[in-house]
This record gives sequence, structure tokens and C-alpha cells, in this order.
Amino acid sequence: MNNISIKELEDKIEDGEEVVDRYFDSTTTRVGTPRKMTSRREQDITTNLEIPSLMLNELDKMATELNISRQAVIKMMLRRALDEHYLAKNQIKSEI
Repeated sequence: MNNISIKELEDKIEDGEEVVDRYFDSTTTRVGTPRKMTSRREQDITTNLEIPSLMLNELDKMATELNISRQAVIKMMLRRALDEHYLAKNQIKSEI
């Protein structure tokens, strides 16, 4: 694998260069455990969540930068946190 800065990688993507096979190792890029896909109807549950205004501003800024909705940012961050939790939990089990 080649080392490349994020800026260089972004430039290559913008130029239309194929970067996945050259710069990413598919055996180590995926974080977390694959989860079974379910239909949206089966799992969507509406919930209320109180978020401090400063944190909400950060989420909105991230949503703008990524050009996605605030809700998508929240889901993305929750998924990442859950994946990291499971990875840490499995690592602790393997060390015992």
C-alpha cells in the first residue's frame, strides 16, 4: 500500500483517478462487524434526543461540510461509535 495525504487523495479523486485498489486495503479498511441489513420499515423508531446547542452547531457544520442531513450525520456517528465499542469489546476478550 502507498502512503498518501488526504489532500493528495482528494486531488486524485477530483481528477477522476481510480484510487480504491491502489490506496486502500479492503481487508483492513472496514471497521466494525458487518450487520444484517433489514428493511427500513422493520427498524425505524422515532425518538427524541436532547442535544446541547453547541453540539448541535457542530453537527450542523459537519452536515454542511458533508452535504448530508443532520440526521444522517447523527446516524453515521452513532454507527461509528457502536462499531468502535464492539471492536474494543472483542479486543479485550481476545487479550484475556
